[in-house]
Amino acid sequence: MGRVDCISNRNIKIISAYVESLLGDAETLFEGLPFLKDRYASAKECFTNEDEWTSFEIFREVFRRARQLVGDPDFYFNCGASSAKLHSWGRFGYFEKLFSGPSDGIRRLPFFNKNFNDTKDIDLIEDPTYDRKLRKIRSIIRIKSHEDHDINRDYIGDPYLRGIISFIPTLWGLPRASVIQIMNEYDPEILFNEEEEFISLHLNARMEDGELTIYSPDERQRKLVGRKVILEPDIVEGRSFFLGRVSELPAEGNMHAGEEPTGILITDALLVGSRVILTPGEIFNAPYFILVITFEEAAFFKKLLRPLFVSRQGGEAAYGMIETINQLREAMGAKNEAYKDLKGVHRDLSEAKEEIDNYARNLEVMVEMRTRELSKAKEDLERLNNDLSKKVQDQVEELRRYHELRRYLSPNIAERILSEGSDLSAISHRKFMTVFFSDIRGFSDLTDSLEPEEISLLLNQYLSEMTGLIHKHEGTLDKIIGDGLMVFFGDPVLIQDHAQRAVLLAVDMQQTISHLKDEWSFYGHDLSIGIGINTGYMTVGNVGSDFHRDYTVIGNQVNVAARLESMAQQGEILVSQRTYSKAKDIADFECAGTFNLKGIHSPVAVYRVVYG
Repeated sequence: MGRVDCISNRNIKIISAYVESLLGDAETLFEGLPFLKDRYASAKECFTNEDEWTSFEIFREVFRRARQLVGDPDFYFNCGASSAKLHSWGRFGYFEKLFSGPSDGIRRLPFFNKNFNDTKDIDLIEDPTYDRKLRKIRSIIRIKSHEDHDINRDYIGDPYLRGIISFIPTLWGLPRASVIQIMNEYDPEILFNEEEEFISLHLNARMEDGELTIYSPDERQRKLVGRKVILEPDIVEGRSFFLGRVSELPAEGNMHAGEEPTGILITDALLVGSRVILTPGEIFNAPYFILVITFEEAAFFKKLLRPLFVSRQGGEAAYGMIETINQLREAMGAKNEAYKDLKGVHRDLSEAKEEIDNYARNLEVMVEMRTRELSKAKEDLERLNNDLSKKVQDQVEELRRYHELRRYLSPNIAERILSEGSDLSAISHRKFMTVFFSDIRGFSDLTDSLEPEEISLLLNQYLSEMTGLIHKHEGTLDKIIGDGLMVFFGDPVLIQDHAQRAVLLAVDMQQTISHLKDEWSFYGHDLSIGIGINTGYMTVGNVGSDFHRDYTVIGNQVNVAARLESMAQQGEILVSQRTYSKAKDIADFECAGTFNLKGIHSPVAVYRVVYG
């Protein structure tokens, strides 16, 4: 911590906004509190300014007043949760638009924590990952309080933080996350005997001979609720953590004190009315807090709407932006320090003038020199702020362009276009290219027999595999139409061997299907796809209106490929004469015949790709 003002006023702004949403007014929260009267007209204006920081004592006083006003026993958790619904984070709310989903929000918790308080550190132990058994995304975070911060006085901040975390998924229309606190740093004797939330319950917690006993108001007797245990480490990604695994203490005399880290394992629940005080399995007196977070996976189409930060390059740009914000924060802190210095100099000069009149002229010269220095420092800070603001704008524009390219292209092609300074805004033009269509056979029947969640899981798995292959062969993903894919080769980056790449992609897709069959067969479906490919001159570019545009290909040659895909049987790849002539050296083909295709004036010679 290292400083008195260790809580960002963003927290008090969240509290004030929540109270106002319930009661219409929050002025009572700030009555009688000391504030910077020379800079703000009222205490509320001071303590809701997100650029200011305040002491832990004032934050705790405001928080307790708010709970008393509202009268909600779950106020602290609900207040934290309200920040998502009310968007009361201040300027940090803009970051929400940069995240592709709840997983990105969880990953940025350490960054946001540093900008909200200076009493604890948060780090990610387990990155948000899909848990097949739970069928949810799962993540683990560690919270460690600073050495000079008494965690036993910060109990009310615990449900507040869990409330903020639990409602992150709701920003994407998902149910709130489950946040289970399996380990905490609290000393139960101090917490339950001295914390204001528990004093009136007279719990009288005591540790004696390695056992925790506590008075139960509901049962009207003292009960054994926990015992001292050894904490056993787990290895996660090469690092050792305590994640709730324990073993029993050895017999007395077999272990010297301090040899192994210990905690207090809760073995019996404690309820007071409907309020849960203790839950079996949680651990007290741990070296840090451990939170296990689980939440629903965002639907595939929602991910497509916000694909920011999903690749290495996007992540680096996001981290660059966060670094810029940190620099801005440091610059603002420097300005505040300069302001405090100026006040101190002015006070010293006033006192000196009263005591020593004959030095007044020299002091005036010193003040003038100091004022010039501060003025120059202010100009330097303003120039630094302007430079940093321009960097932020440039990075936002870079992210916008990357977002546009990432919708269609593999990361390598997108990076190549960005490095060349081009984009997808050019007018439509004719070009010799290859277009590719694929579709899952019998998928409509499958959707009638399964739940939407099961359909989404299977389709997301399939599309993820196919999209990776499209990127591998440097194709441009035009559209995902239900279970169908439309891909073209040869634009926006010129590729001479576009027909060969399309055929190789088709073979790769058919061979990959065999690896997915087992999981699909579990749901009663024999997974297979049909593919059609054609090469020729077509029109490529942005098609649509000012409100919605697609970067796509159109023309008669596109229709030929679509008709070939409709003709293709299960596992079949059909190509036109022109595609065959361009790709015959890289694959085996057999003539399928000449056909009159619907909407196509001339008969089309069709070839079938033979693959193992």
